[in-house]
Amino acid sequence: MYAAIFILFIVLGLFLIYKGISGKKKFALLTGVFSSILPFAFLGYANFWTEKLWFDSVGYSMRFWKLMSTLAIYSFSAGVLSYLFVKAATFRISKRSGWVHSIAVRFAAIIGILWGAFNWESIILFIHAEKTGVLDPVLKEDAGFYMFVLPFLDKLLILFTMLAALSLIASLFVFVREESGWRDGKLVIVRRSGILPEENYRSAFFSAAILLLVIAAGRYIDRFHLLYSQFGVVNGPGWTDVNIRLPAYTVVAVIMIILAIGIAVPVLRKKVSGIFNTDPAKELHATLVSFGAIAGLSWLISLTLIPGLVQWIYVEPNEITLEKPFIENNIRFTRMAYGLDKAEEREYEVQEELDANLISQNPVTLRNIRLWDWRALEAVYRQFQEIRLYYEFTDVDIDRYWYNDEYRQVMVSAREMNVNNLPDKSQTFVNRRFKYTHGNGITMNSVSEFTPDGLPNLLIKDIPPVSNVPEFSIDRPGIYYGELNNEPVVVNSTEAEFDYPKGDQNVYVHYEGKGGVQLNSLWRKFIYGWRFDGTQFFLSSYIKHDSRILFDRNILVRSGKIGPFLAFDNDPYVVLSGKKLYWILDAYTTSSSYPYSEKFFAREVIQYKESDRTERISSRELGHLSGINYIRNSVKVVVDAYEGSIDYYVFDETDPVLKVWGRIFPGLFKKASDMPSDLFSHVRYPSDFLLMQGIMYSKYHMTDPEVFYNQEDLWVRATEKYYGEIRPVEPYYILWEQPESKDADFVLMLPFTPKNKQVMIGWIAGMCDGKNYGRFLAYKFPKEKRILGTQQVETKIDQDPFLSSQLTLWDQRGSRVIRGNVLAIPVSKTILYVEPIYLQSETAAYPELRLIAVMHNDRLSYAETFDEALKGILSSGSGRAVRKEGESGILKNIGGVNVKEAKEAFNDYLRYTGEGKFDQASSALTRLKRALEQLETDSSVAR
Repeated sequence: MYAAIFILFIVLGLFLIYKGISGKKKFALLTGVFSSILPFAFLGYANFWTEKLWFDSVGYSMRFWKLMSTLAIYSFSAGVLSYLFVKAATFRISKRSGWVHSIAVRFAAIIGILWGAFNWESIILFIHAEKTGVLDPVLKEDAGFYMFVLPFLDKLLILFTMLAALSLIASLFVFVREESGWRDGKLVIVRRSGILPEENYRSAFFSAAILLLVIAAGRYIDRFHLLYSQFGVVNGPGWTDVNIRLPAYTVVAVIMIILAIGIAVPVLRKKVSGIFNTDPAKELHATLVSFGAIAGLSWLISLTLIPGLVQWIYVEPNEITLEKPFIENNIRFTRMAYGLDKAEEREYEVQEELDANLISQNPVTLRNIRLWDWRALEAVYRQFQEIRLYYEFTDVDIDRYWYNDEYRQVMVSAREMNVNNLPDKSQTFVNRRFKYTHGNGITMNSVSEFTPDGLPNLLIKDIPPVSNVPEFSIDRPGIYYGELNNEPVVVNSTEAEFDYPKGDQNVYVHYEGKGGVQLNSLWRKFIYGWRFDGTQFFLSSYIKHDSRILFDRNILVRSGKIGPFLAFDNDPYVVLSGKKLYWILDAYTTSSSYPYSEKFFAREVIQYKESDRTERISSRELGHLSGINYIRNSVKVVVDAYEGSIDYYVFDETDPVLKVWGRIFPGLFKKASDMPSDLFSHVRYPSDFLLMQGIMYSKYHMTDPEVFYNQEDLWVRATEKYYGEIRPVEPYYILWEQPESKDADFVLMLPFTPKNKQVMIGWIAGMCDGKNYGRFLAYKFPKEKRILGTQQVETKIDQDPFLSSQLTLWDQRGSRVIRGNVLAIPVSKTILYVEPIYLQSETAAYPELRLIAVMHNDRLSYAETFDEALKGILSSGSGRAVRKEGESGILKNIGGVNVKEAKEAFNDYLRYTGEGKFDQASSALTRLKRALEQLETDSSVAR
């Protein structure tokens, strides 16, 4: 319908235009033009108005109008400026070629309008620039100049370069147009009127002079770009940059200014070009060649040859001495840019022994060791808790809650609706827009508890969500906004929404919130129909006066739409607070223009047993942060999963970037103290942020310039084995009882090893709780101590005769062994290592927790529970690795699984035989045979 209407208006318009021109009917012509333009005007208006209504619905209409007015003002101003610039630069063009001048100035206006629209962010940051109080050590400019002013100057230089080039092209076009063309390789002039207008070639010289002045300004601005130089051994200016290239840029700029004056003044121009006759073609040709040669040679000699020779002959033979102060600058500014300068660096005084007394002093830490790898748990959730095919868990998040008077670490995931999982025949307009509108509830389990079958002990489960914990009741489990909600839906319509299945029946519900845009008029229905579903939407009888359309429901898209200047963490997490569900997102303010700071790229050195190789970070996608050299986790965003309301809370009031945006959009941000206390208790140090800081800290923990120059203490992320593949350890959360503290803190940590070694050298941590939130800790182990790395723990497990053979047998008998995260847990002043091991049958889509390996120093213990494995560590003598209660003890624990399987198979065989289900009975008999064979194998291994 919409396409037909548009085509009708365009065809009608063209017909009226034809009639108006052929019949010289002015009214018909104007009506035709209006009719042809109207469909395109509607497209722009509809998109504008639907967005305006969306911003009204979330309470940020002022943000919308501020940006719209900003775009309009900047585009108009840049268009006028560009128009006047080219008009002034080409004012000498003769009247006979005035149409060229007219086209040039209009084209310039278009360039300016587009430039103002696409560069609004640079312009507005320039206007509201903030000083940081940090001066660069070379040019003594505030860091705010580089972050807010210099990017604008770069964009402005690009604009003036384009306009100056346009002016020169227009002038040369007019000049050549007055000629008859090239003959025998020479430009021959044939004056059509007998005289070539002098204004034409003077305009060309004048435009060329302006272009040279713009180039001169660019070379002067390039002086500031030396603060990002990579010419020397570090990011930022080195000895050659400061002593050779810095003055060279000034010299080149002065030469360009002199050339501009020379090309604009006839007497000087003729002396340089050597042309003293009045032939304008020869004079123009000689001038461009001679002045271009002077500019090119000065550029080549001053900025390339001389710096290169000085670097090679003088600097490189004396590099460490000459570059030392510049290395110090790079270290200092990079650490400031990534918040590494705030690291509380300490030496971890390692205590060798782990005894019962130490265990009793750290009950919270040990009770909350995460035995469920989030990747394995996600498969379990999907198998047992998705309930129906259209529900989906996108991620498993880690958080902490107080319940049953205990501070516990939990794992939680939201059960979202994914209509793409519906069968093809169910992919109807009604189902996608009116029926399947929302997810339902969350699933939660303790990180350390599991059932006898090796499955998680669920604290919240099923649909509607139920829990035995009073603190975990949910009044509104509907999830209308989340990570999977990418399609618009209409709520409060005449068609009831599917809520959840109940036996053979379905339970339906109507939305009771205030989210979305109300479809209270035929016009709104018409424009939203154009935007989303066309005729089906507009003609649908399900939409009533108080129906609402919910769109842009993806929480990352939704938050970024209001704050397009923020970068977002890739791991939003769901929070249960006040019997309602919320999403918390971590938002970053970034810059790629912080002086002397090394840029972050989403690549790192990953250490493997066979070699080192550099590869893209795959554990957490940080590609959207690649290329920045300044970051702060300044904002926490809270999104109501039912209402869709959004709040932005400031958690770093010292961040200059956020200060600028706060002045640009007053009222957008709230203070952290305004966040409800229960939500505040779930704020986390973001894993992407710590990972980025960790990658930078692995190099920039070296603050001695000579050590840094030699890269002799370079760290890399520790590695572990998962699904048989060696991969870097990701940041992981723990509840940690610091030696100097009586309370446990929720902490995000990441261990490191020295490059080319597997022993642990240190670890970093970001603290999450209360007044400690945001503290960045960095612990270094004494270099004379040998602290096991996570990969060495994996190797110890692989080398244990009994455990290795058992894992191999499991892998060969219709099952797959999954090695979970190796967690290095600080317990007082020692390190305890824990690795859960899961078993997944080939016929099952989920793993079961079967074994827990615990290691301390060189002692290894394993059992079916953490407590039993820890007892094995405590009961072992020092020295060689031992097993819990000897080999027969662990065999009893592992073999118990096979005894249970054999018993269940035998009972199934008897039951199916009695019921006459002989196919199932045969399958049960096969299972019994395998279980007995496994028991026989285990017995032979133990002997």
